[in-house]
Amino acid sequence: MKRILFVDDEPPVLDGLQNLLRKNRRKWEMSFTASGEAALALLQTQSFDVLVSDMRMSGVDGAQLLRYAKEHHPKTVRIILSGYTEIKAALQAMPVAHQFLSKPCDAQELENVVDRACMVQALLDDTDGNLRQVIGRIDQLPSIPRVYHALMQAFAEDKAGIDDIARLLKQDMAICAKLLQVVNSAFFRLARRITSIEEAARYLGFTMIRNLVLTLEVFQSAQPLHGLSLEALQDHALRVAALARRLCSDKSQADDAFMAGLLHDIGRLIIATEMPDRLKQTLQLAAQEQIAPYQAEYQILGVSHAEIGAYLLGLWGLPYPIIEAAANHHQPQRVPQRGFDVLAAVYLANLLVQELAPYHPPGSQSLDWAYLESLGVTPAQLVEWRDLASEQNHSPKE
Repeated sequence: MKRILFVDDEPPVLDGLQNLLRKNRRKWEMSFTASGEAALALLQTQSFDVLVSDMRMSGVDGAQLLRYAKEHHPKTVRIILSGYTEIKAALQAMPVAHQFLSKPCDAQELENVVDRACMVQALLDDTDGNLRQVIGRIDQLPSIPRVYHALMQAFAEDKAGIDDIARLLKQDMAICAKLLQVVNSAFFRLARRITSIEEAARYLGFTMIRNLVLTLEVFQSAQPLHGLSLEALQDHALRVAALARRLCSDKSQADDAFMAGLLHDIGRLIIATEMPDRLKQTLQLAAQEQIAPYQAEYQILGVSHAEIGAYLLGLWGLPYPIIEAAANHHQPQRVPQRGFDVLAAVYLANLLVQELAPYHPPGSQSLDWAYLESLGVTPAQLVEWRDLASEQNHSPKE
């Protein structure tokens, strides 16, 4: 049973939460505390799967409480509650909060967010708990210097339009992931999930995007990071994103496919920055046994970069189609067949882009024709899609 801790220093609010969430007693073990100090005392002796705290409290506030949880209980999903007028303060809590909720928050919305947080944990439930600890502490990933400095120049000159900013944003997966974390938080109460960077940029506005980018870490070295080049990783991601969007016959899924393609390998960035020794081991094993790197990751880590990336995206509350595609882009057969959807587009785009790469290491993954046939893909379609991949190979960026 999942253990959930709710913290709010307003007794009527806390009582209301207890009454509204009582129906969940059979699936959650819930604790309610009326102050940050009381919650801190509880966290010194107990652990929880999810922590939901009010932002503004006297004494120990929500940000301080979540900071303690991040340090001492990194596996706990940390959710902050804040009034909409406190948006600046809420964004300042970004380094310690995985997700944001706006007050007042109705019970169904809160239940949905907590349920999703618990579901995401299942991605790494069968592995060494250290992985969840490492990923749970991540509040940002390194940005590519070229993109970061281009954004800083655009902000300083104050001439670029919001669409110009969006074009730059799409060139960096770390920034895109953070932007989608913010705009898709329940804090903004949008009627639907946003996966288009252009739409996210227009909604958040120039000032908020600038403030967000200013908080990001810049990767300082232009050299490959323990065998991984961030520029090469980003270039591959952009090519996959552009092709995945074109492969989607259902245009309503096009934005999801693009963003899923852009973020599908974010787990590789996590391994490189947070577990460089493990990255070295997996690359050595892949070369020795002539297997795909993701297969070597399973042997070394128990999971691959696919599940690791999906776990972080899930912690940050990104839309489910993106999480699913990231988690399964090497093994789409694990997901019940629903026709040619976002996952299928990303799986196929990833392999078609890899086919065009100048170097194919031993063990490179090949197309699973049985899976493609189950989706209704014909040989003629595959030829057409290979032509699409080749056509965009020289100009993947928009």
